[in-house]
Formats: sequence, C-alpha cells, structure tokens
Amino acid sequence: MKCPEFATAIFAGLLLTCLACNSPQQQQQPDIRITAAMATGAISVDGLLDETAWQSAQTVTLRDNRSGEPVTEKDIQTWVKACFDEKMLFVGFICNDPDIWSTFTKRDEHLWEEEVVEVFLDTDQDENTYVEIEVSPANVLFDSYIVDPQNIDVAATKAYDLSDIKTAVSVNGSLNKRDDRDTVWTVEIAIPLAEITDAEPPVVPGKTQWKINFYRVNADAGEPSTGYAWSPTGTRFHKPSVFGTLFFEK
Repeated sequence: MKCPEFATAIFAGLLLTCLACNSPQQQQQPDIRITAAMATGAISVDGLLDETAWQSAQTVTLRDNRSGEPVTEKDIQTWVKACFDEKMLFVGFICNDPDIWSTFTKRDEHLWEEEVVEVFLDTDQDENTYVEIEVSPANVLFDSYIVDPQNIDVAATKAYDLSDIKTAVSVNGSLNKRDDRDTVWTVEIAIPLAEITDAEPPVVPGKTQWKINFYRVNADAGEPSTGYAWSPTGTRFHKPSVFGTLFFEK
C-alpha cells in the first residue's frame, strides 16, 4: 500500500508533466521547417509579392506566440514566404490588419513597441548569435546582431547594419488613420547572403540549412499588443532553441 506522501508526489509529478506538455515550446514539432526555393526570374523589392517565385513559394502561418494556438480571427492572420537567388534571401510577410499604423521614422528605433514584422536568423548554429531584422508598416528598418539572448545590449546590437538589405511595404488601407478600417499590409525583405554568413559560397542548395523564426507584433486601436510567431516561444521572442529550420532547395 502506497503512503499518502508518495501518492501526492506521483500526482504532482504527473501534473507538472502535463503542464510542460501543454507549453508552446513542447508543442513545437522538432523538425518545424520552411523550404526556400531558388527564385525563377528577378524579384523587384516593392512590397507587392507578385512575382512568379512568390506564387509558388511555400507559405507558413504565424500562431499566437504565448499559447501556440492558431489565430482564428481572419482579420489579423499572418503568412510568411521565402525564396532566394545567388545574392539574396527574400522573405515576404502578408499581414491582415484592420488598423495599420506606425509612428517610427528612423532606422533602428524600437519598432517592437508598435506594429512590426521580424525575422531572426541564425546562420552559424550558435544559439547565442543571430541576426534580427524588423520592418514596420511605414517601411522603417531595425537590424541588429545578437550575441547574448539573455542579456541584450540594445544600443550595442543595433550598431550592426546590413549595408545591402532592401525592404518595401505595401499598405491596403490608410497608414496611421486610426478611425477607419484597413485590410492588409505586405512586406518584402531582401537579405544579402554574403553579409550574414562567412561561408563561401553563402548557400549550397540542397545542403545549407539555417535556424530561423518569423514574428509579428500587432496593436490595433483599443486593443493590447499581441505577439505572433511561426515557431512560438511562449514568452519573449529571443529563444533561439525554439527556432525552426530554413532549407535551401535546389
């Protein structure tokens, strides 16, 4: 006959196990992945995502970052695509949004405090170091290089600038007109491969794979800001152990 203390310990252990299994980190598939195909034809970075390469690119969906659950409200859903050529990794965001706004105007301002999309990209398999790229609905850029995810020195990390990065945003609605209803904003980012990896060549299709995550912060009028992620981290975005994998396809 088991003593009450032993039974209590068993119950507590089972409860903790269940709670752990329900956390967003534990819900993630260990092989969550996106494949970037080689772009067929040139891509014009204009925010429209209308080239053939975008039409055929794999599309992934962002989830609620805290719960890990799918976003059921259609007017705030988010999709991400990726493709590449010999010089650039292209990332496209499609953000449904009834209230599109941003007050930031200068590079490397704290875009995450308002509405923004973000790409975190680890090209060297070192979880302590990765590139962070953010773009606001006003096409303002924040780019930084993280060297310690637990203790981020924002002033130091944002001194990092990608010289050949290109971004563009297209807004279906009226930016910063808070009393009307908008529809969607799309973001196109061209990330220079040679600036984010020391490998030569930077990418070998069919072989190269990097860790990556996609995020969005949405803050509609009268609503608290909400974070969304491709591979939800549960709390703060800076959890590189939870990033998904980016494959480069032949």
